[in-house]
Amino acid sequence: MIDLQFLRQSEVYSLMTASWIVTGLGIIVSLLGYYLTPSAWGYGILGFGLAHILLGILDMFRAPSRSRQ
Repeated sequence: MIDLQFLRQSEVYSLMTASWIVTGLGIIVSLLGYYLTPSAWGYGILGFGLAHILLGILDMFRAPSRSRQ
């Protein structure tokens, strides 16, 4: 379990907000790429969006830098 007692509650929420924004934008970009999939651009945009979804979700589980000390 991640020990977040070194962070204020507002700092934790702002970290989670950034992760949700990245994930949400990844979903939007993935949908755009999905609709363009017959072309090479569509597959590239779809992969870019899926990578952002994955990175946004992984960032939610990452320990903040202040608590790693």
